[in-house]
Amino acid sequence: MELSALTLRVVLLFFPGVVCALIVRALTNRRERTLSEFLIDSFVLGLGTYLSLAAFRAGYAGVAHLVRWASPPSITFFDVLTDEHSRISWGEIALSAVVAFLLGAVVSAVVNHHLLFRVAGSLRISRKFGDPDVWSYFLNSPDIRWVSVRDVANDTVYEGAVEAFSDTGSAPELLLRNVTVSRNSTDTKLYECDRVYLARDRSTLIVEQI
Repeated sequence: MELSALTLRVVLLFFPGVVCALIVRALTNRRERTLSEFLIDSFVLGLGTYLSLAAFRAGYAGVAHLVRWASPPSITFFDVLTDEHSRISWGEIALSAVVAFLLGAVVSAVVNHHLLFRVAGSLRISRKFGDPDVWSYFLNSPDIRWVSVRDVANDTVYEGAVEAFSDTGSAPELLLRNVTVSRNSTDTKLYECDRVYLARDRSTLIVEQI
């Protein structure tokens, strides 16, 4: 497939957006994005990197004017995007890629701490909690440390501290530490172990807070 000059220009200009999207995908635990969703994320985050760079440039230019320093170079992204005869600034793309790392970290923090949903909840705009499902919401709660997991089908109870869990895939995983394993029907203690790894269909488990 042959790339046109315009396509290549757009790909180069939005390289920082791709970097930022990859960082957000690596640092957050969201569901797998489709190609179209990833491209939209890259486009939006790419604009965010250049707007952040433009804001920083404007602030620096104001300070430079006051202390009579040389003004920083103008941001050429929007001119280059709309005018195919404008030259691409490689230094600007590289600087935007650095900004992409910072923006990716900020966006990841907002997503991981559900800041948007917390603000919306405090303003009574929405009652959504930001986690992909109730399983994640329950186990992500700061009040949840020790749980009792009843595997009714196997007549087993696992009591321990939640060390890690996953919220993706057909068989979500749960890792418990300092575990006591008992018989569910008789409450008879079977054994103790440092860690237990469970991968079950969530419909077969009952998880209780201790």
